[in-house]
Amino acid sequence: MFGIAKAAAKKINMRQENKMYLIPLPSKITAHDGLFLIDHYTAIVLDEAQDDNDLETAKLLQLEIKKVIAMTLPIKKVLRSAGTLAENCIYFEYDDMDEKKEAYRLTVSSHKITIAACSNRGFLYGAATLIQLCRLSRGEIGCVNIADEPSYANRGYMLDVSRGRVPTMDSLKALVDRLALYKINQLQLYMENCLRLDGFEEIWSQTDPFNPEEILELDSYCNVRGIELVPCIATFGHLYDLLRSEGFGKYREMDDTSPGETFTWYNRMRYHIINVSDPDSLTLIKGILDQYMPLFRSNKINICCDETFDLGKGKSASMAQKMDYGEMYLCYVNQLVEYLQNKGKDVMIWGDIVKSHPEHLGNLNAQVTCLNWYYEYGATDETVKIFSDKGLKQYVCPSVSGYSRLVNAYDMSFTNIRDMAKLGHEYHAEGFLNTDWGDCGHINMPSLAIPGMIYGAAQGWNVKDDRDFATIDQAISLVEYEDPGKSLVGLLRELSHQDIIIFNNLAFFRDYKIYNQTYQDFGISLYEKAKEEIMQASEDQLKAAVTRCSEIFNSLKQNNMGSYADRQEEMLEYYLAARGVALMQELTLVIKEREYGQDVHPLDAPYELAAKLEFWLMDYCQSWRTGSRESELYRIKEFVSQICTILRKYCKVPLIKINS
Repeated sequence: MFGIAKAAAKKINMRQENKMYLIPLPSKITAHDGLFLIDHYTAIVLDEAQDDNDLETAKLLQLEIKKVIAMTLPIKKVLRSAGTLAENCIYFEYDDMDEKKEAYRLTVSSHKITIAACSNRGFLYGAATLIQLCRLSRGEIGCVNIADEPSYANRGYMLDVSRGRVPTMDSLKALVDRLALYKINQLQLYMENCLRLDGFEEIWSQTDPFNPEEILELDSYCNVRGIELVPCIATFGHLYDLLRSEGFGKYREMDDTSPGETFTWYNRMRYHIINVSDPDSLTLIKGILDQYMPLFRSNKINICCDETFDLGKGKSASMAQKMDYGEMYLCYVNQLVEYLQNKGKDVMIWGDIVKSHPEHLGNLNAQVTCLNWYYEYGATDETVKIFSDKGLKQYVCPSVSGYSRLVNAYDMSFTNIRDMAKLGHEYHAEGFLNTDWGDCGHINMPSLAIPGMIYGAAQGWNVKDDRDFATIDQAISLVEYEDPGKSLVGLLRELSHQDIIIFNNLAFFRDYKIYNQTYQDFGISLYEKAKEEIMQASEDQLKAAVTRCSEIFNSLKQNNMGSYADRQEEMLEYYLAARGVALMQELTLVIKEREYGQDVHPLDAPYELAAKLEFWLMDYCQSWRTGSRESELYRIKEFVSQICTILRKYCKVPLIKINS
């Protein structure tokens, strides 16, 4: 008997401990003795006044509980006048909650679970917390009172769908479901070229674009999940496809002989801004927006207007003689903002340009929301207070740090997310927008961004959550991936540490070797910078990384997640990442020896490495096509082909050695 009691006590303690793995962490949790046991007789009960959105939340709860314990709970609706509800139910109870639209209370007693809220989102977020409790306890939920509300009213996620990878509708809907369960309430899809607009066929015809009906469908789907689909479109810089086209090239700032004519991933991002001195440029952009805006129910719009590197350097040079950079920038942006405001829109822009020209901040339209992006270590008060000091609205915008690399830089990302969330809250930012960019052809795979997305959701909801990253890794492993060993995200973090020479550096090597492109950024040659990093990475470091990648790969294979049918595509992406990181480090060893004459000993002959890269590419393409349209996969294939050609040529020429 003593053994049975001891086991029962251990089980109860585990349930209480599991509450600390909730993510986002609720504002207030009070645990009590006792359990609520979900069984075949448990019903999900709606109040008579609840609408179709609440019914969808009940169905989501029903589905997620079924995934955990293989039981489909019935959904019912009752009259308030019915008196005391029957026991053994999950009851959605209306409460005015002092008009806090996203607050909820979750009460678990031994005979009933109650979710109290005053809005669709409140009921959704209460259900989301209950789903996590169910996952953690396998349907035997410890009695608890939870009172919860968010730190930020606006909690967003931005996904780049224009740098190479265009998601399928199924994968976008799966993302929306995930965002909702982690209490994110805004989604932006960054677009340059991937929407079918009338009259712009030469722009989108090669990109596997979304059609208007798909955006309308996604907007509706987001609405049901409590998410505002906010339009996000480039309207100033980053207009490569538009301004390289035959029909619209005349609106481009730089002429055809300018740097950046050769397509590379860097050139696409760096050049191609619109000529602000031509009045027809504004007319062109307004025409694009007029087709784009009606597809969204949101009254917000992000018109981007970031990284306008070439402003005043080409066709608008004469304008630059009369105005400085900041004045030229705002002359165009304020006109566009006014046009959109007259249509009832709340306008957002990325804040980098006005931030770098603070003397003109007072001339920015006061109603614009500045999206204050900062993606590195070291965010400080000055990063955020520049806008608050001027009384401007802002969202703070960190990153999941997956751009230009095969594995997200989790250490940097999590630190960046935490710092920006706390600073934004301190300086009264109106929103928190976590970003997922796809630089370098969107080589980064979607599933590797999920831990950063979840941690961003956790910080956007509760900035007082100061759990250390090891605990957060365990929480995400347990709640999201149902990994009882709580090790999966920790393995991914360890894998990121092996990514010593990232894909971006190897892309700069390819661009120099094939296209003779070196790039200059503030007087620094980006190729030379990449070369220096490659040369400084030691042989021992690189070989140790290859070995550790193999060990991580084997540990991933042993993880329980690989046995879940609905998780296998994600696990395949983790395998690909582990293999890919190892291959990038192996490639670095060959480059060090063959290109830079360093005395190192690669693990494989160049032709053997080429074969391994091509085998990896075959699997990568298959994975890409599972969740993304074909879009610009061909550019990744071209990169690997060019690298493999270089490798095979090494076998035909004498080895270069330099005396050290």
